[in-house]
Amino acid sequence: MKRKMTAAVLAIAVTFSLCACDDWDDYDSYDGYDDSDSDYDSDDSDGYNDNYDDEYGDYSGYSDEDPYFNYEDSYDAYESTVTYGGDYPFDTSIGSAKELSGKIAIVSMFINDRSSSWDFENSEDLETVQTIMNNLKVASEYLEQVSSDYGHNVDFIYDWNEYNELFYNFSVNSDYTVLGQSQDDPYADDSQYSSDYMNFDNIMWDAISNNVPTADVLSKTGARQVVYMAYYNSPDSNTARSCTRNYYDGMEYPYEVCYIMIKENGITEPPACFAHEILHAFGAPDLYYAGDYGITQEYVDYVESIRLNDLMRVDYDPDTYQYSYDSITNEITDITAYYIGLTDYSETVNEWGFEKSQHR
Repeated sequence: MKRKMTAAVLAIAVTFSLCACDDWDDYDSYDGYDDSDSDYDSDDSDGYNDNYDDEYGDYSGYSDEDPYFNYEDSYDAYESTVTYGGDYPFDTSIGSAKELSGKIAIVSMFINDRSSSWDFENSEDLETVQTIMNNLKVASEYLEQVSSDYGHNVDFIYDWNEYNELFYNFSVNSDYTVLGQSQDDPYADDSQYSSDYMNFDNIMWDAISNNVPTADVLSKTGARQVVYMAYYNSPDSNTARSCTRNYYDGMEYPYEVCYIMIKENGITEPPACFAHEILHAFGAPDLYYAGDYGITQEYVDYVESIRLNDLMRVDYDPDTYQYSYDSITNEITDITAYYIGLTDYSETVNEWGFEKSQHR
């Protein structure tokens, strides 16, 4: 689900564009952002004081004595050979992931936070790591094929066995569970919740700057764009959904980050979820709720009625409601192809009068 912000909030803190990719039917309570929405409104009715800095304080960083993961025999701890600072080694005009073209690096970050962590001596965690690798493989091959069908040559570079510059394990001073909380929850009134939620992106961006030498990643892989994947070792009981911090004007950092909750409500995220979140980084809107690019509730209701099998609406089989872990059976229809820059025109966008793509 996407969350937007007003200029006032943007000036004092950065919120998310959250794009969940599990059961879309659960989003009936979210009607996008309007002035009357009680969940993360786009104006002062959001429940957060505009004097955010005075009330909660600024995020000032985090500490971690050993931010790099040293995986015995397989993955060596990666040490940067390039000083990485504010001069970004890629075109940041619309974020770190600009267009589906050429080589694109996928950086895998295994995140330890206040509610979850990774133990790479634990057999279950190691099995999960392999599941993530499989999901990346299936998602990458799917997106490469779809792009090829539209005449675009794309090569996702994701295999950390080949490039250890793509694998990181570090800690952040945040809590992924805030992404699953509603303001209706009593916890939402807590100042710690407000601080965690409002600073979530900033904390991750600082962690990426301190731990991921993006210049090295691009140099070693030959890529010119980056998608950052942050994996949280969430339990079956987790209710927070996977989501993406995609680009918006005024972002403090250009990093586009997919926050992946490995498990949610007892379901392990499938490859289609990975592909769904990656496409958000390239401009794709969700098609299961109104708001982005002027997408209307009427359109949302229509595509639901016809069970549109677009990846940006569902990440499971719309007829059987089953998830697939060895392939992606969803489609990229004309509206999604247009918004991720694979086409210059969409009959759907033209017919419904939606806004132009960021690629146009």
